Amino acid sequence: MPKQLLFLFGWLFILQSISAQTDSLHMPLDAPLYLSGTFGELRSNHFHSGLDIKTNNEEGLPVYAVDAGYVYRIKITRNGYGKALYIKHPSGLVSVYGHLQSFNDRIEDYVKQKQYKKQQFEIELFPYKIELPVKKGEIVAYSGNTGGSSGPHLHFELRNIKEHPLNPMAYGVRVKDTQKPVIRNLFVYPLDSLSQVNQSSKRIKLNLTRINDSVYLADRVLAWGNIGFGIEAYDRQDNVFNRNGLYKIKMTINGLPYFTQEMMEFSFANSKHINTIIDYPYYLKYRRRIQKLWVEPYNPLEIYTQLVGDGSLNIEAGKDYQVEIELSDFNGNRLSIKIPVQAYHYKHVERDEQIKTPFYVDVDKKNSFDITPWSVIFKPHTAYESFYLKADATEKLLRIKNPMKPLQKSYLIRYPLSKIQPKLRPYAYIALYGKKRRTYYVSGYKKNDSIRAFTKSFGNFVIRYDSIAPYIKPANFKEKANLTDYRFLRLKTGDRQSGIKAYNGYIDGNWILLEYDYKKGTLTYNFDDKKLKGYKHELKVVVEDRLGNTRQYKTVFYRRE
Repeated sequence: MPKQLLFLFGWLFILQSISAQTDSLHMPLDAPLYLSGTFGELRSNHFHSGLDIKTNNEEGLPVYAVDAGYVYRIKITRNGYGKALYIKHPSGLVSVYGHLQSFNDRIEDYVKQKQYKKQQFEIELFPYKIELPVKKGEIVAYSGNTGGSSGPHLHFELRNIKEHPLNPMAYGVRVKDTQKPVIRNLFVYPLDSLSQVNQSSKRIKLNLTRINDSVYLADRVLAWGNIGFGIEAYDRQDNVFNRNGLYKIKMTINGLPYFTQEMMEFSFANSKHINTIIDYPYYLKYRRRIQKLWVEPYNPLEIYTQLVGDGSLNIEAGKDYQVEIELSDFNGNRLSIKIPVQAYHYKHVERDEQIKTPFYVDVDKKNSFDITPWSVIFKPHTAYESFYLKADATEKLLRIKNPMKPLQKSYLIRYPLSKIQPKLRPYAYIALYGKKRRTYYVSGYKKNDSIRAFTKSFGNFVIRYDSIAPYIKPANFKEKANLTDYRFLRLKTGDRQSGIKAYNGYIDGNWILLEYDYKKGTLTYNFDDKKLKGYKHELKVVVEDRLGNTRQYKTVFYRRE
């Protein structure tokens, strides 16, 4: 039997097995599923690892366990997934529910006991198998907007035993989708110094003519040497306007399979390499992503199910090529782009001259640059490829022009403490200029004789000073007020320079759980947590910023239980 048929039958068997095990999954929400984000979607520094399910801009919707199992992990952070629940199922799958408002009563009680024991809001727990069993279809939580969410929704994932995210649509999670993917722009690239496209050595945008609702025809390409194609495209589902990520991209050359990218599974370890598959300079300039339909030599991703060479096309003299790119979603809606390519060599092609500087970053070596009084250090393989860095400095400012190259690791910036007055050194930090000349704290520390900061960002860096403690003020109550009828006690807090690092609250000297919402700048205490004794109570809240400046707020309130 031919290898192609064996491969096909193998995949059919796997898909049938998956369907038999998972087509009866309970849906995570008791409503039609509308998506604001799809699996494998391109994000700023990672692939999206699940489905973002709309909740009609509401919080508090019941969230259901998609299958029987047990809670094996609970994680609460101010960023990321916020309040997140992880359930392990007998099939070996793990279901993940993120940005939750709260858990069901049983799980909520378990979590709060641990938070009070450890006296911290942000926590990661791994319950024993017998502690928190769940039934299929049981309400395990309520949807919310916690963590790094930009609006109320449920983030839902499935993972395998290797903790690799899986496409939930392959496991029975369905959404209504009769919409074809949308092609926004098509590009062709000369990929080396000897290649050319339409008498150019630069990226060329191709015009598209719509043949029907499923097929586009591109202008003829006159090319020589090694070329590659790139697309700017997205997918849509019924009843929503979100521009979501593509499921599958397939390219054929003269009818033969040449390149296929499919979003079915990836590893978190490789997700950070997302910038290897896009035209990074284009993204920096326009904040839109062109996906490359070829694989760079430094691209370690395993999202390619079919690949001839690296996916690039070597144009040979006297030959014509018919290139076809097919975009499809998981429901089988398809869009095709046909591109005629003809071999043609222009004698004169304008090429850009490479600009060289004294700061050459060799990707295989440690590179240390003294840009007095600053120092900039790139460890080996901080970048994917070597490049020239443009940089200059004064005593107060370090300017590093973006080299238009993606980084896979952070580089180090150092500034000598000897340049700072001794009395100011405890308050000094490295900051990056943002929009409207606002500065942002760059995560760092002081060691030996310098301030140090690690970053993947480029731009203008300065030394800033933070000697001002965070502010704290009541949000939903007044000092010395009677709070008997209150369910929550809420305060506003924030820090206008380095940002908040830690916080703690106490009532009558006993630690209380304050939930921190960094987006709203609030600290919230639930009076249901503990019964208060007596009528008069003292509240104390302590907030510390990243430079160690501490603010303490005290007040008296009254409450009868």
